[in-house]
Amino acid sequence: MNLLLLYRTLKHLRWEQLIYRPIRIAQFRLYRVAPVLTRRWRDTTKVIASPDTRAVHVLRVLLEDSFIHLNSTSGDESAAAIEEDRFTFLNRTLRIDQIDWNERYESHLWNYNLHYFGWVIDQARRFAGPGDDRPMRAGQRLIESWMRDARIGVSDGWDAYPTSLRVVNWIYAYALIAERWPDRAFLQSLIASLHSQLDFLRRHLELHLQANHLLKNIKALVIGGIFFGESKWIDQGVRLLRRELDEQVLDDGGHYERSPMYHAQALADFMESYALLKETGRISDPGEIASRLRGMTGFLEAMTCPNGSLALFNDAANTAETRPLPLIAASEKICGYRKNSAPQAFPYTGYFLWVSDDGRERMTVDAGEPAVAYNTAHAHCDLLSYELWLDGHPLVVDSGVHGYGGDRFREYCRSTRAHNTVMFDGIEQSEFWNTFRMGRRAEVVNASVEHDPGRWIFNGAFRRYLDNLVHERRIERRENGGWIVTDAVREGSARSATSFVHLHPDVEIESIDAENLLVTCRRGDHRYRIQAFGSNGVSVSQGEMQPVQGWRFPDFGIALPSPAISFFYRVEPGSEFGYSLVRI
Repeated sequence: MNLLLLYRTLKHLRWEQLIYRPIRIAQFRLYRVAPVLTRRWRDTTKVIASPDTRAVHVLRVLLEDSFIHLNSTSGDESAAAIEEDRFTFLNRTLRIDQIDWNERYESHLWNYNLHYFGWVIDQARRFAGPGDDRPMRAGQRLIESWMRDARIGVSDGWDAYPTSLRVVNWIYAYALIAERWPDRAFLQSLIASLHSQLDFLRRHLELHLQANHLLKNIKALVIGGIFFGESKWIDQGVRLLRRELDEQVLDDGGHYERSPMYHAQALADFMESYALLKETGRISDPGEIASRLRGMTGFLEAMTCPNGSLALFNDAANTAETRPLPLIAASEKICGYRKNSAPQAFPYTGYFLWVSDDGRERMTVDAGEPAVAYNTAHAHCDLLSYELWLDGHPLVVDSGVHGYGGDRFREYCRSTRAHNTVMFDGIEQSEFWNTFRMGRRAEVVNASVEHDPGRWIFNGAFRRYLDNLVHERRIERRENGGWIVTDAVREGSARSATSFVHLHPDVEIESIDAENLLVTCRRGDHRYRIQAFGSNGVSVSQGEMQPVQGWRFPDFGIALPSPAISFFYRVEPGSEFGYSLVRI
């Protein structure tokens, strides 16, 4: 291992991360070899006081009326699949007749999804509504097998993150079925297991990871504490929830990890916790918190594309849990958000937008710091990159994220060449390594927007991690509807540059004019011309693996070949270079 690289990574961490990472590793290794230490958390026969009946009622009302984002779009199909022991996560389906909850199937993230039990809410709804108990019978069978077999220190399911998601999903399912479910012994063992898992969780918070992981822990403490009427859990959860709301949500409403997907997750976590706290009278200032959540919703609306999908900056994918439109609708009910009130500049998070009056043309520029300094796990080398919609369709797109498996796609997704920006002398913007690590980081120098009728200009610059090179970019929409992207080196020096333009998989390359540095492309009935200036070469890649280039990942596990244009430049001191993009 490169000790200097390790130091450059560790120096950004908080003291809690440095202390608790070795502690958590040691704890789980000890639980693996000495399971007697975990007996207190695996006893589902102990008698636990019944959940707070008012809290259960409030939860059921919220689930039926306000938590719109939890309504599945494939409830019947999902319920039938679970009955047949077919599990689909990250767009990968496995049939597992008898789940070994201590085994790892597929990837680590796939296994985490298995242990979330996210599908159990749909099963509970099928019983609470139409009265069909077959899906929930399958759910009960799987819950009982998990409670019986999953071992702390061995099973991925006892990690704090999946524990946090699972206990909330089980509590929500309980709230939907408790009044009429005939197997009261199962409900009692479920209550006992939930209490034990929450007690385990509060003693194993992910203080070593912080960010979205810690927020999931806190949400589980808040909801579990109210469910059981456990004042200690509620007090701890509310205190941490307020702290993380101030820490994780920036002044412009964006989440500090700067990923639209993790922003959507954070909004859901804060909003569900807030709704239950408010409806049970546990907070004294609901208006102030609701205002912060409306700001988060405004950011999410701004990051929502015309087709209802998320912009895919940094680690972001279009998952069922982070669908923006249902989240915005839930915020309208819970927080009083007014749709279409989103701003178009987010200077703290670092996103700047231009949207036409009819919504069919849309530019989104990424000019923010990679992420909060102590957690860059989901950051990419995408400074001064952008996404562009024209004529109601995505044209220039971010590559997205394929997964967290540590493979070549993971390295590619975080790299500069996977984004619509410039790489100088083959050097990355930031020093990323491994699956989630980052040492030295690019530094934003400036980012701003100026506009007048018919014209919009973004100006931004950043300093590369390795030296003092400052890349400056101007993106301009002109009155004729054309776009001009202009780049320059304002400080430091470079010999060569490659500017990448990633097109949507549905875009077809019609011709490449190497002499005039011109690429003509088509999407449906619309044709576009992308032409470089100051360049000495052009190439187009699509679906290549040596090296990886020309791929689009709209969701986890999906890899679509897509055209990626590379314009090559010799960099001269003080010179400008770039390209234009116009309709033809």
